[in-house]
Amino acid sequence: MKVFALLIGGGIALLLGIAIVVAGPDAGSEPSALALKEIPPYLLPVYVAAATTCEGLPWQVLAAIGFHESRHGDGRVDPSTGDVALPILGPPIDGTNGNARIPDASFSDRWAHAMGPMQFIPSTWRRWGRLAPNRPAGATPSAQNAWDAIYSAAAYLCGGRPSVGSLEKAILSYDHSEAYVRWVLAKAADYGYVAGGTAVVPVVGGMTCPVTGPVTFTSSFGAPRSGGRRHKGNDLFAPYGTPLVAIENGVIVQLDNVPVGLGGIDIWLRGDSGTNYYYAHDSSNVVALGQRVTLGQVIAYLGDTGNAEGSPQLHFEIHPGGGPAVDPYATLSRICAPNRRN
Repeated sequence: MKVFALLIGGGIALLLGIAIVVAGPDAGSEPSALALKEIPPYLLPVYVAAATTCEGLPWQVLAAIGFHESRHGDGRVDPSTGDVALPILGPPIDGTNGNARIPDASFSDRWAHAMGPMQFIPSTWRRWGRLAPNRPAGATPSAQNAWDAIYSAAAYLCGGRPSVGSLEKAILSYDHSEAYVRWVLAKAADYGYVAGGTAVVPVVGGMTCPVTGPVTFTSSFGAPRSGGRRHKGNDLFAPYGTPLVAIENGVIVQLDNVPVGLGGIDIWLRGDSGTNYYYAHDSSNVVALGQRVTLGQVIAYLGDTGNAEGSPQLHFEIHPGGGPAVDPYATLSRICAPNRRN
C-alpha cells in the first residue's frame, strides 16, 4: 500500500473528506513531478477518490483522460464547488472532420456537443452521469461540474462491472481509437502509473523477460538495416503501453526521455552481472538516471518512438561486460518462453 500526502489549497480536501491512499497492484503509485505540476491540487484528490469506485482503474488513467479532454478543466473549475465557470463544449458533432452526425435540438446550432471537462456527449451523460459525493443537497449530476464529470468517467470506464477488466478496452470505449488508447496509457505513465511497481513475472535462471505479457520475436541479430548498419539486437512485439521490466537487478546508467534518434526514448541498464542491456523505442521511462532497480521492476512502457513509428516494439540488446552487442535470441528464447506467442 502506498500513501501520499498533498498540500491542498482551498476547501476541497475538507469538503470531500478524502484520504489519499492508493492500494493494490493496479491502483498505481505516487504522483510524478509532472502530475503535481499539471493537475490542479483541487482536482488531484478527486481523480484518486473517483478511481477507487472502479476496482483496477488507476487514477492516473482517469487523470490522463482529463488532461486530454480539457487540460483538467482549462482553469475554469471553481475549487470550492467543482462547477465550471464558463461551459466547456466540444465542436458540433455534425458529420464534419471525421465526426459522427448527432442532431440535438437542445443546443443552439441543433447539433450535439461533447460537454464539460471530461467531454461527455449528451446520450452518454444521460446514461452514466453521476453525482459526486458531498455535492449540495438537491443537486443534480452535471457534466459541467468537474467532480461529477470525473466520478461519471470512472463509472463509464467500469461499464457497470465491479472492476475495470481490460484497461485497454475500457479506454477504447471512451474514444474508439487505438491512438487514443496509446496516448492515454503513455500520459498515465508520465503521471506515475506503474503497473504494480514490481510486475508479477516468471523468473528463469535468475532473469526475467524484459516484456511482460504476451510477446512475439524472431532472430534478427545482424540483419541489414538502413545506412549499411547491422541489427544489434532483437525486436520484441507487444501491445503499446505494455510494461517493460528490469531483466535483472542493476542500475540505470543512461537514459533518454526525448523521442528523437533511431532508438527514440530509451534506457541502458547495467546488471549486477556486469552485462549492459539496451531498451529502445519506449513510450515513456519511469526510472531515473543512477536509480537502482530490482529484477521485475517496471522501468518503462513499450512504444514506437524513434524509427519504430506505427510499429510498437522493444528493441533489445545485450552487451556482456559492457562490450559489443551479442545475439540476445538464445537468452530471450529461454527467459521469455512462458509468455512467448511465436
